[in-house]
Amino acid sequence: MSKRQIYAGRIHIYSAPAALTEHIGWALNQQLNQVVKIAWVKQPLSPGSLAMELEYKSQHPVADKLAIALKGWHYIRFEIRQVNLLTTDAILYRITPDLGLHQASLASNGDVVINENQLNQIINNSYSHKMLKSNLESALGMQWEIELEPYRLALASGMAESVSKSG
Repeated sequence: MSKRQIYAGRIHIYSAPAALTEHIGWALNQQLNQVVKIAWVKQPLSPGSLAMELEYKSQHPVADKLAIALKGWHYIRFEIRQVNLLTTDAILYRITPDLGLHQASLASNGDVVINENQLNQIINNSYSHKMLKSNLESALGMQWEIELEPYRLALASGMAESVSKSG
């Protein structure tokens, strides 16, 4: 008899227009197949935008479905991390309006992992040292880190103010 898989995840929406919060709640409820309570806070770096954090557990991997459901709204900045609690395999999705989607596998310590096929592709498509560096930085998601970090810091520093709960 095989063990039932359990996935745990965390969704951080760092900025979303206030007008989209109900739609986001509906999308999360649908993909997680449960009603979730979302505590939205003001995002001080983006006037008129809100932010939230949500943890979830599921018997099925849903991070990809969540990312697809949310990426259709161009003005959202978010991250979704999901871990298979039995294998510790983890995945990360990040989206920003300017950069689009970045997907990466994660090590148990949270580091981005570049697999052999990705490395071979990067090496084969890099015709100079500068291009190799750029392709590696892209695979690691460096630009996404740079763009999202100020939003993380603004929320972590307590600058955000609670505005509502939905779900």
